[in-house]
Amino acid sequence: MSSLTTAIDILRCFSRERPELRVSDAARLVSVPKSTVSRLLKEMQQHGLVEQDTKSRLYRPGPLAFSLGALYNAHLHILDLVENAVEDLVDEFRLIGYVGILDGTDVVILRIRQGADLLRIVLDPGSRLPAFATAIGKALLARLDDEQLIALLPPVMTHEATDWSVDRDELLRELHEIRKLGWTESSHRTFAGIGAVGAAVTTADGRQTLAFCLSYPTNTHFEKQREPMIQRVIACAENIGRSCGDPYWVDYRPAPDGALPPPGQIEGGRRPREDKAAAK
Repeated sequence: MSSLTTAIDILRCFSRERPELRVSDAARLVSVPKSTVSRLLKEMQQHGLVEQDTKSRLYRPGPLAFSLGALYNAHLHILDLVENAVEDLVDEFRLIGYVGILDGTDVVILRIRQGADLLRIVLDPGSRLPAFATAIGKALLARLDDEQLIALLPPVMTHEATDWSVDRDELLRELHEIRKLGWTESSHRTFAGIGAVGAAVTTADGRQTLAFCLSYPTNTHFEKQREPMIQRVIACAENIGRSCGDPYWVDYRPAPDGALPPPGQIEGGRRPREDKAAAK
């Protein structure tokens, strides 16, 4: 048995019913000689995994274990909040809701909730799409600074499914606007005839960033709901962000006049097929 395995077994001995341990108790529980357990506990104490009460000499979980647990809980907390918000949005607007994370230049779908109105195209959890072509991807990219984005993104990006192209400088300008607004949208970029509005939230330490969106068919019926959808997405993101200590949402201030840009106004790029068709 390796020292790492034994150390993990010792940590597993702690519980609500057993918050502190003697060396002899730990040795008995993990079936390892007392001398070995004593040595391991001292090493674990040096690294903050456990600490020892100076009077009772009992060991208990240390500050490193606590901070790791807090990070894990924060991750679960923000994901739970986002999933609950998406569930409410989907029930309200009868659309499809997605939750995703950024992985390099792609967005990866983590969760999906299907609404009452069925769309022709539904992405499964685990699906990957170029981030620049999706609402949740752009919301996530907007959380990076320009230096990170320049290092990450190629000079020109094209999404073959819709033949949508955008250069990096144009996308950077769009991401600047997204940072001001707090939300983003995508229309016909990911799939023809499909639009989406979304926003991103992160934990106080910035270690876990998620984005969510509502996806809808770009027809007259749903485009009438665009502004209510955007306002509700903003409200959900702000509530989640403030709850999680997201610096962006804690300091968020809406535009003074409250007016929303018209559809597609902040979106850069071009669709060559449509450009060529329009030229004929």
